[in-house]
Amino acid sequence: MLRAHKIAIARILADLIKADRIINTGEMECWERICSKYGIDKGVETDALHLSFADALETICHSGVKGLKEDLLGDCHAMTRSDGFCAHSEALIMIALMLMLDPSHTSSVEVISIPKASFNIDMATSLYVESQYDPATNEAIKMNYRAIFKEFQLAGFHFVYPPKIIEHYRDTDPRLFRQILSFLAPSLSDEGIDHAFRSLMKMTTEVFCKDLLCNKCGISDLRTTYPSLLIKIGNSFVGETAYANYLKIEVDENILSTVQLFVDKFRDMLRSDVYVVNTSEERDSQFHFHGFYKQLLDIFLIRKNIRSKILIDPYKEEILFPDIDAKASGLHRRERALYTLLLCCGQDGLNFNRPDKSALLARYDRRIAGIQSRYRDIYAMFGGDPESAPDLTQPEIRRPIFSCLRRSLKNLTSLYNPEDYNISKSKDGIFTVNVDPDIVFVAQLDSDEPVPLKDSTLFKRCRKS
Repeated sequence: MLRAHKIAIARILADLIKADRIINTGEMECWERICSKYGIDKGVETDALHLSFADALETICHSGVKGLKEDLLGDCHAMTRSDGFCAHSEALIMIALMLMLDPSHTSSVEVISIPKASFNIDMATSLYVESQYDPATNEAIKMNYRAIFKEFQLAGFHFVYPPKIIEHYRDTDPRLFRQILSFLAPSLSDEGIDHAFRSLMKMTTEVFCKDLLCNKCGISDLRTTYPSLLIKIGNSFVGETAYANYLKIEVDENILSTVQLFVDKFRDMLRSDVYVVNTSEERDSQFHFHGFYKQLLDIFLIRKNIRSKILIDPYKEEILFPDIDAKASGLHRRERALYTLLLCCGQDGLNFNRPDKSALLARYDRRIAGIQSRYRDIYAMFGGDPESAPDLTQPEIRRPIFSCLRRSLKNLTSLYNPEDYNISKSKDGIFTVNVDPDIVFVAQLDSDEPVPLKDSTLFKRCRKS
């Protein structure tokens, strides 16, 4: 057995012991036996503090050590029985361990550990997620929503299906709902409230997963996920950082059967006939502001640590960051045109490097002329005279433009990874803006809805130049 396996075992068992926030004699005696069995010393215990629960389980599942998963699962069962009682919080971790370590379970499952600062909901919340809309699974949920909700509820879980929440918001008087949003975020402008309202009303399961959980909260594990239940099973610290642990179970049109099997296995672990039933449910003219409901509204209303879209509006001569209710300020047309050009160039960026060899000068001149031509076109789209566009081929002209643009973008501190939105310069001297192209949009004169940059006239003209 490798040292990495011992560290993983120590992490898993430590989280199990701490789950109910009570440490007793029986657990310490069991822990001592387990340490002796696996050769866990103080050094291993210390290193385990810096490993997440998800990484620890991943290490054990791919260890290749014969019988290790079964042995560890048996030791975990023994640990939960050491005080004669399996608490609800312990059962949450145990159900994840059973599904991950017991070879007889064929469900496709995964455990994910996420920094709580990114995303955090109440314990035993079961949230439906999918990175691409699946008609069959969603239809099954709609047909069996009450049965699924009640199955979870009777085992102390709260089932959250985002379309059900949005349906409730849509049924509310728009004026009242805008008033609630304004009350919750009084610092937002009217445009910001309107953007939040429209974004909520249009939210789908796919948008919720990809735009909110992946892009805004940075949960990359869900970027390509099949329809799944994301179940909160516990909290723990990795070093000094608080993490939330989730069990992800893939589901399909037989989701009701999957839920029933899960609930039956979970309740079998509990030694009591009394369960704490979560009765949380939004009703007419009632809006919850706790748990998932608060998290959802916070993502839309609290403009901090957010992966915002970028909206280029050449007609109003603005570059907006709608998800944080902000725009690039202190800029002239020349800076806005340069930022737009950088966004159009993507990872290719802008290269102004002059070659050392005279044989390469002709190619350099063509490249620089191409940059200037594209810049003039964009400058004109922002309402300027293309013949008056600053000459980017001259270092003494382009440097102040780059500097002004960088200073303005530094003020957007509410963004998640704000440096991604600013101009970066590689070791090869190539200038880029390192944002995902999918979050860049262009406003249209004939429509209220912007189009992705890659589908816009602006982008096509820029590429042609």
